[in-house]
Amino acid sequence: MSSDGLNRRKRVVNRNSDTNEENVSRVVSQEGSPERQQNQSIMKRVMSLMALLMAILVIVYYMTQSNDTKELVMASVTQSITGSPIAQQMMCSQDHNEDRVQFPSCAPQRCGRFVSDSVITESEAKHLLSVAERGLSLGGSSGGYSVLSVHSGTLSMANNFVNIYKLMESTQRKTEDLKELFTEKDLEVYRTVTNRVRKTIAIHFGVPSAQLYLTNPTVFSRHTANRPQIKGHVYWHRHVDKRHVRYVQFTSLVYLSTYGADFSGGRFIFIDEMSNQTIEPKLGRLSAYTSGSGNEDIVERATSGTRYALLIGFTCDPMFAAKDPQILSAIFPI
Repeated sequence: MSSDGLNRRKRVVNRNSDTNEENVSRVVSQEGSPERQQNQSIMKRVMSLMALLMAILVIVYYMTQSNDTKELVMASVTQSITGSPIAQQMMCSQDHNEDRVQFPSCAPQRCGRFVSDSVITESEAKHLLSVAERGLSLGGSSGGYSVLSVHSGTLSMANNFVNIYKLMESTQRKTEDLKELFTEKDLEVYRTVTNRVRKTIAIHFGVPSAQLYLTNPTVFSRHTANRPQIKGHVYWHRHVDKRHVRYVQFTSLVYLSTYGADFSGGRFIFIDEMSNQTIEPKLGRLSAYTSGSGNEDIVERATSGTRYALLIGFTCDPMFAAKDPQILSAIFPI
């Protein structure tokens, strides 16, 4: 190759080299430009803010979960509340405002809840348990929640309700057989217990007992772990008694079985703002409370065994008073 050709080739290589260096320099220059640096800075800030937001959301979530699940045991199954009842007082909710106008001496002026193990005797509780078992043995729901009212005769049957008195009539049993199912002694114990609960509530909340009437809901209840078949079988939901039954002022429960011995789950829980208050059922234990929104509650789902209780509602309105149960005369008019 001549010297002129060699020189021309060197000039081409040099130009290509210069072009490559310029391209590299341009790329480096772009990466290090102020605009690029600003974009990277913004991205870093956005990522930091997102990380901080996620951390806050996680903290809030766990704090919320903690508040929802936090609970205090108001009355445990191992306690024996034989002296003064365990009681909690609260401001009355607006649910009772209309009651105070209509029934000024009967509607609650102070609201709250209490638990006692000395109002109902063990023998009375066992007798009422036998009534509940005998009555519910004629029917029972296909789900996990069954009720029996000795006042109206309402009895759970599969996915519906029947009238126990008409059911007993349709079986054409002999009078002697019916007397073995529900006896005058059963009614006597039932009346004695419900009257004593009425007087206890009247004393505790400072209202005249003569102005309190048994009302719906007053039923024997049975809770099991059976799978619910209809919406009405799902009993483990939060509720306020007075929102469902407007004329009820006081609600009470006489427990006829014992948590941990006869069943698991099935605790009674008051839903409070700061922490839940739990009552563990116990044979013969009485819990009572004003029925307004200050005592929102839930029955925990039973997970095994059978939970029995007598739910007793009280009203100040005589129009909604439950009829005195007359089981045999209701079947065979005298």
